[in-house]
Order: sequence, then C-alpha cells, then structure tokens
Amino acid sequence: MSSIFLPVRIEFGIDSSTRVGSEFSSLKCKKVMVVSDKGVIDSGLLEGITKSIAENNIEIALYDGVLPDPNIECVENAKNFYISEKCDGILAVGGGSSIDTAKAAGMLVTNQEPITNMAGVGNVKNQLPPLITIPTTCGTGSEVTNVTVVTDENHFKMPIVSSYLIPKVAILDPSLLLSLPPKLVASTGMDALTHAIEALTNNIQNWYADSCALEAIRLIGKSLRPATANGNITDLSQMLYASTLAGVAFTISRLGLVHAMSHPISGLAGVPHGVANAVLLPYVMSFNSIGNPQGYAMVADALGVQKQENEIAAARAGVEEVIKLNHQLGIPKSFKELGVNEELIPQMIEDTFKSGNVAINPRRVTKNDVEQIYKKSFSGESPLGFME
Repeated sequence: MSSIFLPVRIEFGIDSSTRVGSEFSSLKCKKVMVVSDKGVIDSGLLEGITKSIAENNIEIALYDGVLPDPNIECVENAKNFYISEKCDGILAVGGGSSIDTAKAAGMLVTNQEPITNMAGVGNVKNQLPPLITIPTTCGTGSEVTNVTVVTDENHFKMPIVSSYLIPKVAILDPSLLLSLPPKLVASTGMDALTHAIEALTNNIQNWYADSCALEAIRLIGKSLRPATANGNITDLSQMLYASTLAGVAFTISRLGLVHAMSHPISGLAGVPHGVANAVLLPYVMSFNSIGNPQGYAMVADALGVQKQENEIAAARAGVEEVIKLNHQLGIPKSFKELGVNEELIPQMIEDTFKSGNVAINPRRVTKNDVEQIYKKSFSGESPLGFME
C-alpha cells in the first residue's frame, strides 16, 4: 500500500519570493519572524522579500543567529526571540540550517517539552505557527520536508520527523541562487542527488516518490555541471526544481546509509552536510549495489550513462559516473583531504547505528561494514572495491 501526504503548496518562478507578503496576509499574520543567516542577509537577498512583507502591513522581526548545523542553543534562542517579539508567523530564507532552525523554533513555541523528547518519528504533538520557506540553495529539500535536524550537546545530529514540520508554503525563486558560489552549488547539488538516490533505492517503495526521485536524478545529471560552472539561470532553475523533487521523494520514502553515516561526520568533525554526502555516496552505492541492482541500474540510466549488458554492470557504471561527477565538481576524494581525524571513526560508527535509515538501507549493514566504508572514504581508496 502506498501513502502520500504533502500539505505544502509550492510556488515556483523567477522573482516569486517578492510576493511572499501576500502569502502571510492570507494567513492573517501580523508580525513575522524572518530566520536567516548573516551570509544571506549581507548579500542583499532579503531586500525584495522584506519589502513585500512590509507592503502588506506586516511587521518583521529578523533573527540572524542561525549557525551551520544548528544546535539546541541556537534553536532555543530563536524560539525565545519569536516569543519576545510577539510574532505569529515564521519565514525561513536560506539553506538547510536556516530552514531547520525555523522549523525547530516553531516546534518549540507550540510544544513545551524538551527538544530531545521530540527526536525521532512522530513525537511532535502540536502544529507549528504558520511557516513559509524560501530556499537559497539547490540541495536541502527542507523547504517541503517533514524533517528538521538539530545537533545535541554530544554533537549528535538529531532528526525530528513529523508532518507538523511540513511548511504551509514553499516559494522557489531561482533568481536567489544567482549569487550562490560554485562550491555551494556543487555541494548542495550533490546533497540533492544523494536524497534522490537514497529515496529511490532503499527498502521503502512508493510509486510517487520513485517518480520524483528519478526526475530529480535526471535533472541533476543534466544541469549540475553547467550550474556550477557558469551559474546560468536555466540550469540553476532546474537544480532548484530537482532539489525540491528530491525533498518530496525522501519525505515519503526516507533515506539510507549515506545519511546515517554523513550526519556523524558533520556533527563530530564539522564537514558540511552536502560535502559529507558527496564523499560517501559512491562508496555506499558500491556497497549497496548487490542489495538492489535494479534500483542502481535505474540511477545510472537517469544520470545518462550508456546502456550496459546487465543490471550489475549498469550499477557499476552509475558509481563510476558519480565518482567522475565529484571530480569534475571539485569535491574532495576523501575525508583525509578535509582534515577529519580518523580517531573519530569508533564514535561515528556508534552514531551511525542510532539512525533509523540503517534499517531501510537496501543491503543489511554491520558495524564492520560501516567501519570499512569509513576507512576507505578516509583514505580515498577506490569506491569500486566493494564491487570487485
């Protein structure tokens, strides 16, 4: 049986963000907390957005305390700011950290228990204040998802999953990506690719999610290179669209071992989420390939890889394509290049198995398996070794 529940309305178009004020007016909001980071604010991206809100006679309170991989203190501060400013709506403008902060803050406003009690699936009891999201990267997917991720005091990235975390409206404005640096286009684009591949190939099958994931992979395979290389509006639009499709896919079908392993890398070593996913992706694809050769052959086909004689060969060609894509985008080959301390591996293994994504991975996983994947990804050894 398949189930699809997506209560978010998606508005897509150039300069669509400048109409956000009318959205909050329709929601009867009088004062909106705008959650963003200093990079977005300093770039001037908020100007048209805040002008639209003001033109609808709605007050604005700007929270600029967003941190990369927001921790409990960050989201508690945002909650307290919302309450002290007497806001009645929330707007998130930025990448995954801004959107996660906005979701978590809204959750804390309407749910009085400690945030750690809401970690996991289905532990948020009350609806958030009205939330609208405007992504400024092409990777998070959080603008449409039912997930927020908050880092606890032990540097563990806690996923919190609830349908209450799905925003009311997601506004996708490709013009906001024009100033995105090439490295961020590359890393967030690889994050979106990881979302789509894991949603497609894990053990949860859903026809709608699979369709969204396949289209996202196809668009990313076609547009990520030129979007990174020259930042043209056509390819950036396709990447933004693909990122949201991938977000829809994993909202329904969840993820897999890449995310289970990348969260500890980011939480303990501070590696940006998209980069951690990109480094791990070919290793996990190679490891998983015998668990779902048909799914990984579909990935290869969607990426534009030439037809192969069988599914195993196609899956291998798909891994080779991802390795080549990482290289062309300037993604590091190993975590050693990123300065990650290999002594963290034992704790990373422990944290990996705290993730519910391990159970739905297409191949059964042991601690020894995870250790081998981490060690190979630290040294930069060929990911294809798992397919030999």
